[in-house]
Amino acid sequence: MEFKDMVVVVAGGAGGIGANIAQGFAREGGITIILDSAEEEAQRVAREIESGGGKASVVVIDATKEEKVQDAIAGIAEKFGGIDVLVNSIGWNKVLPFMETPESIWYRSVELNLMVTVRLCKAVLPYMINQKFGRIINISSQQGRRAAPQAAPYAASKAAVISVTKSLAALTAEHNIRVNAVCPGVVDAGLTKQFMKDSPQYIEEMLPQTPMRRICQPEEVASVVMFLASEKSSYMTGQSLSADGGTVML
Repeated sequence: MEFKDMVVVVAGGAGGIGANIAQGFAREGGITIILDSAEEEAQRVAREIESGGGKASVVVIDATKEEKVQDAIAGIAEKFGGIDVLVNSIGWNKVLPFMETPESIWYRSVELNLMVTVRLCKAVLPYMINQKFGRIINISSQQGRRAAPQAAPYAASKAAVISVTKSLAALTAEHNIRVNAVCPGVVDAGLTKQFMKDSPQYIEEMLPQTPMRRICQPEEVASVVMFLASEKSSYMTGQSLSADGGTVML
């Protein structure tokens, strides 16, 4: 198994893309820790993993609190003897035209899409540096690479995730730590459902811009994440891979 007995922390693993990522690592032998504020949903995912013969546990946390994040990561590292992989899949969006978007939405987008990722990376890196091994995969978005007039705060914060990914990759390469990002397009998961609720015409507008003319499935994002965590991508760091049906071709 690709990740046998590796300790994998999936932040935001209680649903959507994160749940599929947690399940994917568990199927490949990973000891999967679901880190999320939604305890009931996280426990459900853990039970599904365990019912399939995998290993999973749940850590309930408010990732907007730096001290709570530090304590949670320290507890995981102590219990399992280290942390091998961190996947940052916590995200949030609110669809609003730019001129109608209050500053509070900007601050919340930066907090949940950027600072939570920064906080978790900062907490886990000392353990990875100490063990001279680590893989970090940050979930960004295709909207971090293109104009998003209906979701400017989300796009800006996800663009910042790409930038932080590059900076951390350059900082940590000498320690055998690789840091990469995945930029999904329209995914049949949590945030897309929210888009559809807030802006029903969203999918109708997006699909014609997608050469493959379909919505991405969450397991398709999970497979890219697992590739970046595996030795199949051993010479890749600081990269941002699109899983968007060809919407953004860089």
